[in-house]
Amino acid sequence: MSGHAIHSGPCIRETASVTRRIPASGWLTMLARMLRAIEERRILATLDDRMLSDIGVNRLEADREAGRAPWDIQSRV
Repeated sequence: MSGHAIHSGPCIRETASVTRRIPASGWLTMLARMLRAIEERRILATLDDRMLSDIGVNRLEADREAGRAPWDIQSRV
């Protein structure tokens, strides 16, 4: 054997020589937020102009929000 150790531990992401563990609960939370964003954006896209006006959003803003990628879940002000 060459003297290299074999690591069989949990999945590890390496970035720029920094090892960071990503807990499963973090991934599940992110996935839940993405699924909620998909559903809310789908509903937003179906609202008519009167309904959008009721919530203080115009058609352009609604279309932009509905067109965002599921992983783009940071609020935009």
